Amino acid sequence: MKIKLIPKNEQDLSKVFIFLLPLVVLLSASINFLKDAFRSFSNVLPGNQVLNYGFLDKLSNQISFNFLFSFILVVTVVYLLSKSLGRSIIIFPLFFLTGLGLIGIEFIDVVLAFISPEQLLDLGNTSVLLLIKILLVGAFLGLILLNFLAKKEPSIFLSSQFLLGAVVFYLISLLIYRSEYTVMSDNFFINSMYLSTHIYVGCSFVFLSIFYFLITKGMQATLFSKTLGTISFWGYLFLLPWTGFKYFYGTTLPDWIENVSIYLSLSLIIPLLALIVNYSKTIATKENKEPVFSVLISFAFVVFGLTNVLQIISSISNVTPIVSLTNFEYSVRYGYMYSLILILIPFVYHLVPKIYGREFIYGRLETFNAYLLGTSVVATLSLNTLIGINSGFSWNAGANAGNPTIYGEGFLITWSLISTPYTLILFLSLLFLLSTFLFTLSTLKAIIGGSVTESETVSEISGDNDE
Repeated sequence: MKIKLIPKNEQDLSKVFIFLLPLVVLLSASINFLKDAFRSFSNVLPGNQVLNYGFLDKLSNQISFNFLFSFILVVTVVYLLSKSLGRSIIIFPLFFLTGLGLIGIEFIDVVLAFISPEQLLDLGNTSVLLLIKILLVGAFLGLILLNFLAKKEPSIFLSSQFLLGAVVFYLISLLIYRSEYTVMSDNFFINSMYLSTHIYVGCSFVFLSIFYFLITKGMQATLFSKTLGTISFWGYLFLLPWTGFKYFYGTTLPDWIENVSIYLSLSLIIPLLALIVNYSKTIATKENKEPVFSVLISFAFVVFGLTNVLQIISSISNVTPIVSLTNFEYSVRYGYMYSLILILIPFVYHLVPKIYGREFIYGRLETFNAYLLGTSVVATLSLNTLIGINSGFSWNAGANAGNPTIYGEGFLITWSLISTPYTLILFLSLLFLLSTFLFTLSTLKAIIGGSVTESETVSEISGDNDE
């Protein structure tokens, strides 16, 4: 195994990223497990400025939605942009430095969180390095656009469109989310816009770019309809940025923006149906019969589809007041992130032989881990949904009775409804941590000790038109 510290092309750079990516996922799962442990057993665990639920919750957001997301985004763009455009990346040295700088600045933000915990905001950013992030993401977007303009082929594969959209909304989210605001309505508005642009759209678009690549090139199938893919692209592009406001229903946000969020969330049924039809018709033509590979993609698709269904259900008039300001939004937020992590695993498995020239063998360990990952993620999202509904019913019942359930006996009643699901989530976090460890083990084992097989070359990448 040879990894070049200063890569000369996207093939060399992908080697570095694929080697590190499982370790970054493992780090995210570890912090998430610690967060859940301190939520359920804070009284028996040692505590200090770092080891407490408040800090670990913010740190988990920082690592999952910022550091891990930026890492996956750069990895995906580096490999899939050249495949999607049918040519090698132009001005590669700048592309390499910009991508590395983006990941590096997010990592420095994680380090700063430990040095100055008070600087860490609820959704992760410390805001100290925000201007540099904006400049780097802007430069990254500019380099992607240059590659689009330099493309000689008459058409562009769906993956590149989703990648461009992901980077655009990543930049928008950074421009929106600058600091905490003293006015509560401003905080609600900014938090909602950040969630919608950075997590809902950003994670969804990176997921869909990898998803369309894997169900065609990975599964060796023929894309059923580019039109349906385009409907999904534009549908999610225009609808997802507005879907977060409904989770602040009944707060100081204006009624009109809550109503717009509800109506547009219901419209998610259109791009979702287009995606379901495209997926089902495309995999019917698959030639790759590897069951583990198919199972991982199927679980990722189920989680993504389930997350969209939760978005739609929460827009029903009788449901919206119950799930607002509860864990229900957590199931949506993490649903998009988990679907991205799940699709990332078959993506890495697919790339190991192509960029390292090492055969990846799907054994019992990989089969067991595929089902462990899928079931633990689906169960976690279901429990968060249950917590949201139970707490929402309790809060609304207490408010209608004139007895708020945020303290005293009312709080104990609410806690009795949600404490058991929280404990189960801790157990599932441990299973997810185990799954990411097994994923790391499988990947590193293949990279280091796998049998030599045929790999891609840069010339093959630049000459491949993924239409």
